[in-house]
Order: sequence, then structure tokens, then C-alpha cells
Amino acid sequence: GPPTNSAVARPAFQQRLDRLSNSANSQDNSVGPQTELAIERGLEFLSRHQRADGSWRLQDFDTEVLIRSDTAATGLALLAFQGAGYTHLQAKYAKQVDRAIRFLVSHQKADGDLYIPQDPASDQNAWLYSHSIAALALCEAFGMTQDERLRPAAQRAVDFMVQAQDQRRGGWRYRPEVGSDTSVSGWFIMALKSGQLAGLSIPAQTFEALQNFISNAQAGPTKPHLYRYNPYAPDNVEQGHGLRPTAVMTSVGLLMRLYLGWNRDKPEMLDGARFLLDHTPQHGTVGQSLRDTYYWYYATQVIFHIGGEHWKRWHESLYPLLVEHQVVEGPYKGSWAPMQPVPDLWARYGGRLYVTTMNLLSLEVSYRHLPLYEATPQ
Repeated sequence: GPPTNSAVARPAFQQRLDRLSNSANSQDNSVGPQTELAIERGLEFLSRHQRADGSWRLQDFDTEVLIRSDTAATGLALLAFQGAGYTHLQAKYAKQVDRAIRFLVSHQKADGDLYIPQDPASDQNAWLYSHSIAALALCEAFGMTQDERLRPAAQRAVDFMVQAQDQRRGGWRYRPEVGSDTSVSGWFIMALKSGQLAGLSIPAQTFEALQNFISNAQAGPTKPHLYRYNPYAPDNVEQGHGLRPTAVMTSVGLLMRLYLGWNRDKPEMLDGARFLLDHTPQHGTVGQSLRDTYYWYYATQVIFHIGGEHWKRWHESLYPLLVEHQVVEGPYKGSWAPMQPVPDLWARYGGRLYVTTMNLLSLEVSYRHLPLYEATPQ
């Protein structure tokens, strides 16, 4: 695997911090005051709704949500602050970021697990998603600041991920060591890569096994640029959809490929990006919503990497859509409504906090590179 000592990783984060002090972005000059304003409004919204213990809750807002996970909610909010360059050591949101990190670390179990069990249905489906999101936030916090006080918790979070990998199939699913799907594995690779960049230690075989999984998730020899949710799903009415390639799983698969060493001008990568551009962000209709903040976040990262005309087209489609539909007044000012103008495809699961943090992360991709980008070959 790539080197994991912090002497190598440090310059990557340093480059990012240098860029944070200079908003001009070489690849994208269209990031103007509107994007910046939307991000700041969103962070103010999050700041207002942080709980006294430093956490956020998915169910604190106006939508009935199916998932209960303070781990995921807090991790997502933390990522949104960090994506705009705020750390627990400096700048105006230092206090909020610090309290969020303390909340996550104070609930970490001895084995490194960051998930706080809250109800049986969520424990069933949200455990590993939640851990990987919070682990990504912790790894970024450590990487951005190199604050040694964070190293032990971040390393334990990574160790838990390594232990939780399905050794046979190479990815992650709902429970440690059992099963693999592209969606859960996507969050895991982001957290592992961020940890590696920050100078944490991760065994080379963790990445090798993941290569194996993502190759199996490919749609097959005739469509090597497309990806499926679950290559091991039984081909029946309930689960057969997992075997068919989709735009959303292709976006996750391609991002994993970038993190695992594919070059951005590899033909399969460019074919994949073209496929994503056939599915540019749009709302669709109330009857058939196409609003999918999860897909937009992954695809934005992939296409930002590829750059050029691809990025210009994607950016022109997504950014006005996000800026235009942000709530700009009232108690939820700075957020995005989960059900308006059409329901987000994940609104029922994560509600207002979820769609708001995911939209902020998409806006921040071009505005401030996430530190993960340094890891991929340019």
C-alpha cells in the first residue's frame, strides 16, 4: 500500500491548508460569492442546532426520520465544518468543532467503534455507515491539525474498520466481518484514505482486499466503467436490483477506484464520467423525484477529479440547483428542505440535517478540496 508515515502525509494536508488561505481555485473560477455565502449560511444553521453535549440529531427537525444515529449526524455536521477549513484549533467555529470531536471520542468503545446504539432498526442498518462517517471526520480532524491528542482515537477508529472488513469479499456491509456492498464500502474507503494521509497506520492488505471487492462490483467485462450495489445479491425480486449497475453506485465505484490508484485519464474512468454526465443533477417531479444528494456528493467528487469540460458541465448543473433552493429565511435558514421542492430520495431516512450536510459537502468539493484528493494520482 502507499506510505502511511506522517512525514509523507503531512505535506498533503499542508497543501490543503495553504489553499484554504487562498480561496482562488485553479480549477474552478466560477466559485463565487454565492457559493461561499451558501456554505456560510449552512454552517450557521448547523451551529445554531448543535446540542449542548456537542452532538447533532437527525430527528431534531421537521421530518419524521427512520434512522436514529447521533454518531452519523455529528460526523456529517463535523465534516461540513472541516470541508470549509474550520478546525477545533482556530477560526470562528473552533468551539463547535471541538465539542463535536469531544462528543464522538467520549462515546468511542474500547475496540474503536464510534457508533452509539439508539434503536434496533437503526442498529441493524446504520451501524457501520455511522462509524465510517464519524471515523472520516476524526481522521480529517487529526490530519488537518496534526493535533497529537487526536491520534489515539483516530487510530482506534481505523483499527475497528480494519477488523470489521469481510476477509473473503473485501468490503463492508451492515455488520462487522459479514458481507460487502458498494455503498457502505464507499464511506469506508474515504475514511481509510483520510487516515492514511493523516499518517495513521493501515495494513496494505486492507486496501488489497478492497481492490478485490471493487473489481467484483464492476458490471462485467463489457461495461467495466459501471458499478453495482451488491455483486453477491441473490437474483430475486427483493434483492436483484443490487446486481444491476446504476449511476449512483457507479459514482461510488469510480471514487473508490481513484482512491485505490486508478489514474483519472484511464479510459474506464472517462467512460464512467461520461455516464455520470448522462445523469446530471435535477429535481425531477413530485411523482418521480430524481433528487439524490447522496449521488450528487459522490459524483461531484469523481467529476471534480477529472476536471476540464466534464467538471464545467457538472458544476453548471449542480451548483445553481443547490444555491437556488437553500432556505434563506425563518428558523431553518441555511438548510435545505428534505421534502421540497420534491422529496430527496433519502429524506425519509436522514431528514433535514442529512440533506443539508450532504449539499454542503458537495458545494465544498470545488471550494475547498477535501484532503482526500491529495491521495490520488493527478
